[in-house]
Amino acid sequence: MDSQSLGNIKFINCLPLHYGLSHGGFGEKLSTHSATPAQLNQLIVTEQLNISPVSSIIYAQNSEKLVVLPNVSISAENALESIILVSKHPIEELKMARIALTAKSATSHGLLKIIMHHAYKASPQYFVSPLSLDEGVLDDAEAVLFIGDDALMAYHRQLAGYYYYDLGGEWKKLTGLPMVYAVWTVNRNFADLNKDYVQMVYEKVTGGFQYGLTHIEDAAHALQDRFSLTAAQIVHYIGLLNYEFSPAHEQALLTYYRMAHELGLSPNITKIEFAKVVK
Repeated sequence: MDSQSLGNIKFINCLPLHYGLSHGGFGEKLSTHSATPAQLNQLIVTEQLNISPVSSIIYAQNSEKLVVLPNVSISAENALESIILVSKHPIEELKMARIALTAKSATSHGLLKIIMHHAYKASPQYFVSPLSLDEGVLDDAEAVLFIGDDALMAYHRQLAGYYYYDLGGEWKKLTGLPMVYAVWTVNRNFADLNKDYVQMVYEKVTGGFQYGLTHIEDAAHALQDRFSLTAAQIVHYIGLLNYEFSPAHEQALLTYYRMAHELGLSPNITKIEFAKVVK
């Protein structure tokens, strides 16, 4: 793997960028490495990749070595259907329950712990599991957290007898703020030494997203065979997301960082440092 490859989240939430890179010409002269958020998190922290989207908490945990690309994120104002807690019991009854966490992300772990602590005064026992509902994850847990395409499948195929909670909606109820799930980060030293390359990647990522969103129905039809949703369901889901990183998003993310720090999940981050690019 080339360390100059651009990390690429292989979930539906990045469909607009996937389409912009593959069909809009924004992928020219650019190598990508597709993986889950957790895998990309590890690759950026170990410097096997120098530019990649990561779970947003990863920046807080590694801000001494990373900067953030401006004007791009994966965010949502409200519920978003792709971070779902599936429970055997109502959420307010999960005080000391065993809760299984997806192995594919990190920000969602912190988000659930913040919500359970502040909204429900709960202190569950958390553990990471790679299992699905079909594979029996709830044989050893009272609830399970899914993200990404796994969560979308659970949301659209809800089973009788279980309770389903959208953590985007729970965060909104708790704080009144949007939630920033992922940001694009650059290795700080790499950014200093490769300003032109970072500028190119910034333009391709932001331009690719804009192109994909403009052609989202074409993108959904062209790429729906990769996913287990209809084109209409994909278009609806993408409409729940926001790919900007406005000052409001920045303040919302800093709120998440503050609450995560209070629970011992990350350092105390009071400022986000951005890569220097021409916007």
